[in-house]
Amino acid sequence: MTTTYYVKAQAAGQFASCSYFTDPECTQPYDSKLLVVPPGTTACDIAEGAGSELALLGATYKTIGHAPVMTDHNFCAATNGVVSVGLPSDNTVKKGVVLIFSDRGEVCCLYPSSDPEVTNGEQSC
Repeated sequence: MTTTYYVKAQAAGQFASCSYFTDPECTQPYDSKLLVVPPGTTACDIAEGAGSELALLGATYKTIGHAPVMTDHNFCAATNGVVSVGLPSDNTVKKGVVLIFSDRGEVCCLYPSSDPEVTNGEQSC
């Protein structure tokens, strides 16, 4: 099972300013940087939403509380404007995510996002 959120990004200096939505047309804002998926969900897809100034290239992510290492298991290149953050189905985790964007057409710069988080558990206050 997978849950999808949609991101609309624009350049803000050397970074991407992102807004999140629950629909591909980006009409239903999701007002939290914590993207919550139901327990047992094995992935959270983040897709480029309508009207995004920047193109989604990929994402890097890490389980919060684990050692900060970079491996082939915590990077995902975008496929058709969608990245998939894998989650275990048998325990609750929270992952910090950095989305990577570029200009459309001729790439002049890569833009990292601020860190949204993905969790397959309850949203906490």
